[in-house]
Amino acid sequence: MTSCDLYPVLPAGFSLDAALDVLRDVLALPEVTALRLPCGWTPEKAQLSQLVDLLHANGVAMILEVGLPLSGTSQSLLGTCDGLHAACVEDLITLRKTVGSDMAIGCVCTNRDDAMKAGESGADYVAFPAGEKELVTWWSSVMELPGVAENILTTDDGALALAAGADFLAIPLQFDGKDAERFSAMAALAAD
Repeated sequence: MTSCDLYPVLPAGFSLDAALDVLRDVLALPEVTALRLPCGWTPEKAQLSQLVDLLHANGVAMILEVGLPLSGTSQSLLGTCDGLHAACVEDLITLRKTVGSDMAIGCVCTNRDDAMKAGESGADYVAFPAGEKELVTWWSSVMELPGVAENILTTDDGALALAAGADFLAIPLQFDGKDAERFSAMAALAAD
């Protein structure tokens, strides 16, 4: 059990081949427990199969960022993913009514009221924007629902989010040749 899990986030317009090269190293870290795919990604069947095989081999959940309506989202992705990530609490409420209680759904919240509303509306986690240490600290001190610190780019960002009580660090993949090194450093930080 780690003190905090790592949550890689793929950017819009990513190349699956480049992503798979990086993810083979990143997903092997035991601290990595979920991967977020960007809204609007429409994979071919073979591409999705490759990604799902890699995720399953490493015990990592696939979270799909979605917009509304869901009709614009790939049905093969919806049928394969382990959870959904919404941009705001209103979207979460609509998604919960649409997909029911069996699928995990989280959302971004920028203030306490939205975070409380998300929790009351069936969120499985609440994500807070980068730099919102006070919100993360408050959330972790009063709620059991996991809190995600978004857009963690450096180990300093990660250390601040951990000190605030974040349960997950959402770390964007940058494809700059340093992702594996960055995630290894974050994993060491998260495991302490």
